[in-house]
Amino acid sequence: MKKFCTALAASFVLLLPIIQGAAQEQKAAEASIPFEFWIGGSRLPAGVYRIEHLESTSYFFLRSADRKTAQAVFTLPVDDTPATGGDSKLVFRIANRRHYLYGGWGPFGRRVVTAESTRPVPSGYNRADVLVTYR
Repeated sequence: MKKFCTALAASFVLLLPIIQGAAQEQKAAEASIPFEFWIGGSRLPAGVYRIEHLESTSYFFLRSADRKTAQAVFTLPVDDTPATGGDSKLVFRIANRRHYLYGGWGPFGRRVVTAESTRPVPSGYNRADVLVTYR
C-alpha cells in the first residue's frame, strides 16, 4: 500500500506542470483583416490572422488561418495599459492606397510597429482599425 501511495504521489507531481500549463493557456487572438496590408517591406493578403505572442511583449507573430502566410512583428511599447473588454485592435496607417500595420492595443498595452515608430499616429481617413477577438 505504501508503494502504491508513493507511486500515485510521484505520478501527480509529474503531471502537475502539464495540468498547470493547460489551465494557464492563453486564449487565441484573431483578427479578420479585410484588405491586403504591409508590414515593413512585406505584403500580406487579406484574411483571418492569428496573433501569437512569443516570449516577449515586444514581439509577436501573425499567421494566416490557412497557415500559408506568416510574419514576425517587432514593436515598441507606448504604454502598458491593457485593452479592456472588446477594445483590443490592430491599427493600420493608410498611405498611397496601401494599409501599413502601425500598431495595436491588447493585453500588454499599446504597441507601435518598430518600422512605423517614427511616424505620427494615424487618424481620420489615414487610419483603419481592425478588432482583435479572443477565443
